[in-house]
Amino acid sequence: MQKVNRKKEVIIWLLIILPFIYVLAVWNKVPEIVPTHFNAKGVPDDYSGKAFALLLLPVMNVIIYFILFYIPRIDPRRKNYAFFGNSYQNIRLLIHLFLAGIFIFITQTTSGGVPLKMNAFLSGMLLFFALLGNYLRTVRSNFFVGIRTPWTLSSDLVWRKTHELAGKIWFYSGIILAIVVFFLPPVAATIVMFSGIFIMAIIPIVYSYFEYKKINNDRQAGNS
Repeated sequence: MQKVNRKKEVIIWLLIILPFIYVLAVWNKVPEIVPTHFNAKGVPDDYSGKAFALLLLPVMNVIIYFILFYIPRIDPRRKNYAFFGNSYQNIRLLIHLFLAGIFIFITQTTSGGVPLKMNAFLSGMLLFFALLGNYLRTVRSNFFVGIRTPWTLSSDLVWRKTHELAGKIWFYSGIILAIVVFFLPPVAATIVMFSGIFIMAIIPIVYSYFEYKKINNDRQAGNS
């Protein structure tokens, strides 16, 4: 596995620590009961105690760090991480940036009793998928990261082609949809976002199946 870039690792840890610093700064300003779930319009429909609401996601962020950091060591294809180790570290950084940003955004906008700014929240999620797509194209065959179907895991060529396609779809679709949902009514924006993510996910899966069949048919024709 490629050596870890220490500067990026420091940035990741700063992103992990940031929510805890934020919690300390706002603890006395946040009410004892905090909204933790919202309907499609951004209106709170479930609540939790302050300690649970303010500490759950920051703690999960720490747990996710160790899971993502050690996953390559138990992957049967861990040698492949040497070829995309930089991208994998960027993906990890992106995940922690997203989690920290979402936590601070939700807490800051809803602790005062106002509805969640659903359009901005959904656009942020789609931009996260777009940035993931930017790195997805470089991911090599493994059992934990990427489009892991029976067909991509059975052929390095199918894996490469599928991830090149998925990376482009996620990047461009994510940016376009992020702009679209920002201007839609909240309910419509929610429907468009989830529909878009479903389509972005299903196209590479279906493509991997047909590409695998095509490659196998070509091989059989060449051997006959």
